[in-house]
Amino acid sequence: MDHLKRGRKLMEALNGSVDGVLILNFEGSDWANSVYFTGFTGSHSEILITHDDVCIITDGRYYDQVVQESEALLIKPDPHDKGFDTLKRVLDDRNVKKCGVVVGRVTARHYNMLKDMGLELESVDDAIEKLRMQKDGEELALIKEAVRVAESVFEEVLDFMRPGMTEREVAAYMEYRLKLRGDGPSFPVIVASGPNSALPHAKPTDRVMEKGDIVVLDFGARYRNYCSDITRTLSVGVPNPEAEEIAHIIMEAQDVVLRDFKLSMTGAQVDALARDVIASKGYGDAFKHSLGHGIGLEVHEAPRISWANENPIPSGSVITVEPGVYISGRFGVRIEEDVSVSQEGLTRLTNLERTIFVV
Repeated sequence: MDHLKRGRKLMEALNGSVDGVLILNFEGSDWANSVYFTGFTGSHSEILITHDDVCIITDGRYYDQVVQESEALLIKPDPHDKGFDTLKRVLDDRNVKKCGVVVGRVTARHYNMLKDMGLELESVDDAIEKLRMQKDGEELALIKEAVRVAESVFEEVLDFMRPGMTEREVAAYMEYRLKLRGDGPSFPVIVASGPNSALPHAKPTDRVMEKGDIVVLDFGARYRNYCSDITRTLSVGVPNPEAEEIAHIIMEAQDVVLRDFKLSMTGAQVDALARDVIASKGYGDAFKHSLGHGIGLEVHEAPRISWANENPIPSGSVITVEPGVYISGRFGVRIEEDVSVSQEGLTRLTNLERTIFVV
């Protein structure tokens, strides 16, 4: 994977508006952009991208790792460096006066420190977002493998689950299996049973799953840094008729999205395709979140498939389609697919049945 080529593409897209782009990654605060532009997966990196080169400043914990993972130029800070002393020297050496920064990932303290160095700062958040939305063939292949890993673990969990287990037990087992199969879960696994399943982002508890419970299982794998994000709904024993009816409504909403999507559509228009179906069946107020989001190096990234996004969904992006209906105090049903976007429309990457699984 040619990470450094992405830096060149970014500078071309910025068309001379900045002298360089700075990515600050402290304790993983901008881990994804660090990986995207250099391949380096450590938790501390100061990365400078210019027309001429890409530099990484990091500490002694990561010198060997940078050499193994990246072709960027490693710059070791002076032992007596305080704050951004080494960074200032690198910026001065490359005559960077106007610098792009990822404002959404920079703390106010670091932003002010950069300003105090005399830099003129400009947000490059949108330019980087546009680049990262359009996955290349290698990225798509890794996401597909992350889907495959997650689905294979889900099938193991179906054999493992039984009445009397707690939500926490099932979540722990699934995360353990995800760690054995790939890089681990792409986010903390959600296992929400009974009334908890009506909470879209419930955390696993010590609640014991009983006969008749609806269970929402939201999970994903990370494979070589790339994510999948899948949700399936289960029933402990035969599902109740209302939950089955809602599951069919959710599948109908997904089918409409997959059939009627056009590349010129905005996130809001795609969201409306599913929302209109669910509202027409009387459950509009029970669909409590947006339809989906992009996935890639992060499990939540652009584009947003939301009523708030008036931008077109670009070809090359990978998104989730995850309508849900939540009946407060009783149960919820959600089914989530990962799909790729192309000139031809949407293609499902997930292969699991769309049904209420019985355990």
